[in-house]
Amino acid sequence: MNNSPCVSICIPTYNRARYLDSLLSSLAGSLTEFPHSFEVLVADNCSEDNTQEVVARYLDRLPLRYTRHDSNLGGAANWEYLIKEAQGRYFVYVADDDGLLIAPLAQAITIMEAMPDAGVAYAPWTLFDLVANQDLGQFYKQDDDFLVERQDFPRLLDILLKYGIFPEIGVYRCDVLRAVMPRVPEQAFYAFVHAAEFAQQGHVLFLKDSFYLSVTNYFADHQRQQAGTEEAEYAWDRYRGGLEYVLGRACPQVTEQQRLEFMQRIQSLIASRIAVAVRLRIQRQRDPVETYYLASRLKAMGAEHLLPAPLEALAIRAAMTFLTRDKETNRDMTRMLCVGGFRKDIRQMIEELSQIPVAFVASKEDLGTPDNHTLVFALGSELTRDGLSPDFKGRFVQEKHLMQKFIV
Repeated sequence: MNNSPCVSICIPTYNRARYLDSLLSSLAGSLTEFPHSFEVLVADNCSEDNTQEVVARYLDRLPLRYTRHDSNLGGAANWEYLIKEAQGRYFVYVADDDGLLIAPLAQAITIMEAMPDAGVAYAPWTLFDLVANQDLGQFYKQDDDFLVERQDFPRLLDILLKYGIFPEIGVYRCDVLRAVMPRVPEQAFYAFVHAAEFAQQGHVLFLKDSFYLSVTNYFADHQRQQAGTEEAEYAWDRYRGGLEYVLGRACPQVTEQQRLEFMQRIQSLIASRIAVAVRLRIQRQRDPVETYYLASRLKAMGAEHLLPAPLEALAIRAAMTFLTRDKETNRDMTRMLCVGGFRKDIRQMIEELSQIPVAFVASKEDLGTPDNHTLVFALGSELTRDGLSPDFKGRFVQEKHLMQKFIV
């Protein structure tokens, strides 16, 4: 007699006992209505907090199996360990700081049970503010459930691009999951790669109803960085790599014209993700110089209109940041003299950014004799380095040269 559960709910964790406690409490309450047999696996990456004590409190409330590794294996290896250990027909991942919607999860598994040729059922996730008890909507939306038949890579790519799907959350058939042997590549976004690998093995489902809660705000007294939003700042090139990988699989099945059209659609999606990255960088006050370089790529892609701020404004901020923060420009400088009629907003920006005292003078006649530890920044062309003392050994930067470096 086979006593294996239908579903393995798998939770990797590390040093987040408080979050894990909340998740296990939620599962213990909600899974009483779950119509499928299940197990809960917790893989502890050698936590240094009271994770073991938290898990012990739920051993009599959940069919729970707990493993504490002797050392931290890393996130990807811990996930792979859970794939190996799961005893259910289906594998469901849940982060230790997220949650599950039990009724739609049960429905997703029922659909999978009725479709034995499907290896995975992907679904969008719901963003939820637990502190405010507020549903913030789904990360992406699709208007129906979709089936991609085995090895139909053009349809797979079409659906990913049409709905902006990031196939990160799913119900996986365990035998197919192990056959796929999913890993996390460096050059291509893992979720797009994995979707193509699942499509190689069997049918792929895209369900419109969410069964996963991505908690954006868990405790009022403790904020933590969301991995997904952190990734959105820099992973857009891997997104491109993942989508191009799917297109590579599709190439034998499409014409050259269709391939070019897919490439244009990939470009459009990546442009939208770069715009998101720029917005996040501005909000988080990242290095404006690097933000400018990223924003300039949108101009090259013909998508400057997607920028959350005018490129000119980003260029000015980048230029003033370079002027005031570049190590070589500011090496051994103890003060800055700005010469010319600077706009009020530019003056304020320089004063805000500079790490050395700043003084403003209207013209070169007011400049005096700057010493060799002075950075002179000249607006316009009235003052050149030749207009300074031949003995001046400080730094001289002319505004027109600086802005040519950050041209719009």
